[in-house]
Amino acid sequence: MKKENEIETGEWNRLVKDAYNSLEFLVTMHYLRKYLPETGKILDAGGGPGRYALEFCRAGYDVVLLDIDPTYITFAEEKIKLEPKSVSNRLIASVVGDVRNLSRFNTNEFDAVLCLGGPLTHISDETERIQAISELVRVAKPGAIVCIAVVGYLAMLRTVLSRVSHELITPRYWELIKEGQGNNLVRDSLWHFFRASELQHLAESCGLITLEMVGCEGLSTGLPEATNTVAEDPAKWERWVELVLETATEPALVDMAAHILYIGQVS
Repeated sequence: MKKENEIETGEWNRLVKDAYNSLEFLVTMHYLRKYLPETGKILDAGGGPGRYALEFCRAGYDVVLLDIDPTYITFAEEKIKLEPKSVSNRLIASVVGDVRNLSRFNTNEFDAVLCLGGPLTHISDETERIQAISELVRVAKPGAIVCIAVVGYLAMLRTVLSRVSHELITPRYWELIKEGQGNNLVRDSLWHFFRASELQHLAESCGLITLEMVGCEGLSTGLPEATNTVAEDPAKWERWVELVLETATEPALVDMAAHILYIGQVS
């Protein structure tokens, strides 16, 4: 029960806990709707407690949810069971698994493949990141859309400044931040933070054609208080969201964003 409660108050609520955090979900969904096929079978790889999976079940897609944490899978199943049968039956499988090894799935099996929220950021080894993206591409049909979201390196540095500036003078952290090619310790786990160009190069090296890159928090990146204040006025919030969506693909905003969304197509 404790673990389930942690999920409910953590990752499940992360995308809706306030206006600032909701931008990641809102902007991601805006661009996914632009590129995904109208119907089909979607793999939500590293989908955590299933917020995106649920959204696509509601939209009429057949969804396979995969995550490395069995507690997340159980949580997602219970959430989606609460939906009408027309929605819950769209979750055709939920499996415990690792994005680095999708061997349980056939080559060219899915009409679209998603890896959202930042699962690749939790893979510190470059060879394993290449393996993960190669697997995402392998299970997608020719011409299918593959969408990958990661946590941005520059946004991480801004977080260091605002929250943990002592890391700047701690040798172990400084070596990772400055020399570790985007790696840093987060809650005693080694994470990898991306530059936009690195993500694009990695995706293209694995066989994807780049269609779009998006800074999910866009103009609001690093400004949670101001964003949440604007959201208190619905008229202002509508205008601000319009601006965020219109500028989210500006290269400078993509590279500075807390979450960088890559949208590619299998060649």
